Amino acid sequence: MTIRYEVRSAALTGLPAEVASLGGDLDALLADVGLSRAELDDGDCLIGIEQLTRLLHEAAVRLRCPDLGLRVARHQGVEMLGLLGRLLAGEPDLQAAFLAAQRYLALHNKAEHWRLLPLEGRVQVRRIEHFFAVEGAQQYREMAIAACARLVRAMGGADLRPLRVEFSHSPVAPPARYRQHLGCEVRFDQEFDGLVYDAAILRRPVCALGGEDAGYLRELLDGLQDSLELQVRSLIVQTLGMRQHSLGQIAELLGLHPRTLQRRLAAEGLSFKPLVHRVKMDLAGWQVHASSMPLTLLADVLGYADQAAFSKAFREAYGKSPSAWRRLHRPAATG
Repeated sequence: MTIRYEVRSAALTGLPAEVASLGGDLDALLADVGLSRAELDDGDCLIGIEQLTRLLHEAAVRLRCPDLGLRVARHQGVEMLGLLGRLLAGEPDLQAAFLAAQRYLALHNKAEHWRLLPLEGRVQVRRIEHFFAVEGAQQYREMAIAACARLVRAMGGADLRPLRVEFSHSPVAPPARYRQHLGCEVRFDQEFDGLVYDAAILRRPVCALGGEDAGYLRELLDGLQDSLELQVRSLIVQTLGMRQHSLGQIAELLGLHPRTLQRRLAAEGLSFKPLVHRVKMDLAGWQVHASSMPLTLLADVLGYADQAAFSKAFREAYGKSPSAWRRLHRPAATG
């Protein structure tokens, strides 16, 4: 089954204003990627991640605005997240808000998830893509990171800026623009996109944003949760690196008995082990294509006994060895 990763059109909040300020033709840009103004204005309309990334890339090129993604993010706040934003606004502190966002983000954006990782007195908010890397996704990634930084300030206070921001790609705008928009050190060509903060921010109370009853909103969000397959896929992705992606562990995270999870997957024509394998291969395809992670490390991260076992599985899925696939898509890369 091929999964179409979709994002609420509200994720493009701010694009119309920026295109207008740069003298661009928004309707023409939308038409070129198969979207309409009505879909953009809807906010809750689901659009494919390929359309979204292509739209931002094409707009940046045509408008000669290499920092377009960063500029669009200036217009984005908690309200952009819809119901999820209302839940976050009612959480007691930033740690609770991060955890809620981690659990329910797929209701706003199925193309990625975010993880909190401790770093000796600091914490990294890491962004991880689910979709296979597409050409020209840098504007989207920069918009996502800058929007996250704005959300943290909106919820925790205007003084909360990251200590450092990391991007997995090379700069597409003049370096000074990044510091201007993000207000901190920015590193490029890293393994992941992410923001690094002082760990103390997790205890920062969420500012009064008019949050509603959390229990009521959680019930609403639980009722809107995605298909079981997408929920399981998302949890497998989040737990792979921690080796906590067994059937029992995923079932526990879903609040289900393992046999209940097996039965519900079977009702959708699925079984757990092949689903884990497909998720691993989706991630492997992305990492081999888009990152410089050594293949031995990637094999370990994905839970393979050694690189030979990983290479065998990869060849069966993609028809080429990981090294050959990387050379095909990134001629200058080695691995």
